Amino acid sequence: MEKFSIKGIDHPALAAENVEALATWYCEVLGFEVIFKDPRPIWLLKAPDGVILEILPIDNNPRPIRTNLTPGWSHVAFGVDDIEAGIIHLDKHQIKWSSVLSPATGGGRVRTFFDPEGNVLQLVERPK
Repeated sequence: MEKFSIKGIDHPALAAENVEALATWYCEVLGFEVIFKDPRPIWLLKAPDGVILEILPIDNNPRPIRTNLTPGWSHVAFGVDDIEAGIIHLDKHQIKWSSVLSPATGGGRVRTFFDPEGNVLQLVERPK
């Protein structure tokens, strides 16, 4: 019998009020690519590094207001080589920022922002 081991995270899933609009935003603003969509609607997007993000429709439960310390998954952090260039790019898209540029846990710099549906995201630049 083969020993069980995890290869890695296959994909996180994000429930959205408007699947198509949010998927389009991730593609146009963050550079993701649509790799699958079906009529339910469920979309799979591929990040520039190959990681897959699933976007699916929300249910009827109320959406909690999230912060970095809300129980459960807190945020998704995107690694960048040049955080200042990332900030300038996102400013062109009228991003709502949650923080100023700050030291990142473990080294580097981080800035927190929200996608159009209020999900917490970060840009992180690590030392080279």
